[in-house]
Amino acid sequence: MLTDKEGLDPDFLLLKTDDVLAYELIYNKYAKLLLRHAFHKTSDKIVAEELVQNIFISLWENRQKLEVVNGQSYLFSALRFSIINHYRSLVVQNKYEDYIKVNAPITEDTASRNFEEKELSQQVELALNHLPEKTQEVFRLSRMQHQSNKEISSKLNISEKAVEYHITQSLKWLRQFLKKGVLFLFL
Repeated sequence: MLTDKEGLDPDFLLLKTDDVLAYELIYNKYAKLLLRHAFHKTSDKIVAEELVQNIFISLWENRQKLEVVNGQSYLFSALRFSIINHYRSLVVQNKYEDYIKVNAPITEDTASRNFEEKELSQQVELALNHLPEKTQEVFRLSRMQHQSNKEISSKLNISEKAVEYHITQSLKWLRQFLKKGVLFLFL
C-alpha cells in the first residue's frame, strides 16, 4: 500500500494510480452515505442517485489530478455543490416554464403543440447525434424503447454500470445542450 504523500488520503492516493480496486473501495465506503444525504436534501430518489453517480464518474475521470486529504469531506463537498447546481437548474427551468406560461397564447391549438413537440424532438436528436455511438444507443434503448438497464446490458454485452454511465453522460449532455437553447430565448 502507498504511504501518505503530504497527508493525502491513502485510498485516493491509490486511485491516482488508476487502481480500480481503490475506486471500488471508495465507492463501497461512501456511496450509501452520499445517497442517503442526497435523498435527504432532494427528496427524490432518482435525482439523488444521479447526483451521486455523477460524483463518482467525475471522481474516476479526474482521479489523476486529485489531491484529496480527507475523502469523506471531499465527496460530501462535491455532493453539496452538485445539489446546489441541481436546484439552480430547477430555478432556470421554473423561470422558463413561467416565461412560456406568460408568453404562450391562451388557447393552444393541436397544430402548435405538435410543432413544438416535433421541434423539441429534433433538438433532442440533434443533441444525441453529438454523443458517441454507444452512448446514443444506450440512451435510445433506455429512454425511447423503455428497456431496463439489465436488458440493455445483456443486449449490448456491457456491464450495468456501463449502461448507467452512458445514460448519465447522455442526460448530462442533453441538459447542457437544451439549457443553451433555452438561454437563447432570453437573449
